[in-house]
Amino acid sequence: MTATPLPEMSPRRLRTELLVHAGRLLLEYNESTGAIHRALTATARALTDDTCRVAVYYGSVTVSLAEEAPALMPVRELRYNTAVQGRVHAILEQVRRGELEPAAALARLGRVEADTPRHPRWVAVLVLGVAAAGLAALLGADAGAAAVAGLSTGLGLLVRQELGRRGWNLLALPLSAAFIGAVLGGLAFRLGWTRSAELVLIVPALMLVPGPHLINGVFDLIDNHLPMSVARLGLAAGILLASALGVVLGVELVFPGPGLPEHGADAGGLILAYDVLLAGVVTCGFAVLYNTPWAQVGLAAAGGMAGHGLRFLTLGAGFSLEAATFLGGLAVGVISAWMARRSKSPVAVIAFAGAVTMMPGLHIYRSLAGALQLARGAGQTDSAVVAATLGNALQAWLVVSGLALGVIFGARAVLALAGERGLRMMPSPDHHPTKPSPAAPAEPGTHPVSATCLTEGRTRDTADC
Repeated sequence: MTATPLPEMSPRRLRTELLVHAGRLLLEYNESTGAIHRALTATARALTDDTCRVAVYYGSVTVSLAEEAPALMPVRELRYNTAVQGRVHAILEQVRRGELEPAAALARLGRVEADTPRHPRWVAVLVLGVAAAGLAALLGADAGAAAVAGLSTGLGLLVRQELGRRGWNLLALPLSAAFIGAVLGGLAFRLGWTRSAELVLIVPALMLVPGPHLINGVFDLIDNHLPMSVARLGLAAGILLASALGVVLGVELVFPGPGLPEHGADAGGLILAYDVLLAGVVTCGFAVLYNTPWAQVGLAAAGGMAGHGLRFLTLGAGFSLEAATFLGGLAVGVISAWMARRSKSPVAVIAFAGAVTMMPGLHIYRSLAGALQLARGAGQTDSAVVAATLGNALQAWLVVSGLALGVIFGARAVLALAGERGLRMMPSPDHHPTKPSPAAPAEPGTHPVSATCLTEGRTRDTADC
């Protein structure tokens, strides 16, 4: 297949198009806003003395050089593909080093999505199903619950992929997968195939948690990109609510009574070696789902195994669940940041693959079950149920917060020790032309902004270099 030749452009316009295409790919494949700013502005400094302006919106990226009109690239949705993101960063690094001309780099960016191999569909379904079974076992489920959770998760992934191809609403995908998991899990319990009702119902929904959105949203908050932080966290909240609704609808169909079953979750019999092995299996499943290259899947698994192993040991030493989870997340963050720097992979995606094993699944389920019980018994509120529901919800929030903070602090500590602020290696001074003097602060409204973004009302984050 012959590549479409690029139209004739001025050198400045060519650089602008290179930067905006790279920005679109990085945003669409879920790089943090700060990392996008740093990658694009560093590349611009390596190419030209012109002032560069980058604006990252929830639905688009704009770039302009000097006083030229900005180039805009729309982004339809935020998705996961570790391999694509790594290739984009590699192309930009070659440009910064002077190893690749802008025209050739732009042509490569135009082909990068088609040229990047994906794991076969059946492999992703199989590995994610095994990961779900591993997560259920890690949380204390019996063999029947683990098997059903794995089957439900694999089927849910197939349904999500098919609905996505047919253009269904983004939130319909996790709702459908969680509904399938709850229905199949409920039927398995009613048929006597398992006694771990809590876990067989909730584990397929845990496999839908949008971890990279949550982690990048917190990264954006720390980096003071507030509009994008709100957008990412809002998107994550929508996916979580859709998943919870899917579980509730499935449970309503299978368990129409006043309460939900609570039986059979016991992780107390696990030994360290088995705990660490299962954590590695779960991490591999998420890494494959995010299309992480096989060479890096093992490194991601090492982070998940180290984090969960440390949590196991600290819990045995008498630490609270929140403190042990924070330390486990810290280990995952350190290893993920080190891996991201060496392999030019997205740290949020790798970190979540390792951190998901420490999600408080039982507390999430019990708070959801309590809320459903309160809704069914409206007007007959039981104070004990209210207290238990709030207690489980707060416990889940504390554990998730500790996990997120541990991952983020661990990642940032590695970067600080390396003398970096960002998540990517910046080009050395030998590859930079003389840097332009900082531009004077602009008055509001002086930066050119595309009319498309003004009319669509997208949130944005801007940066000048």
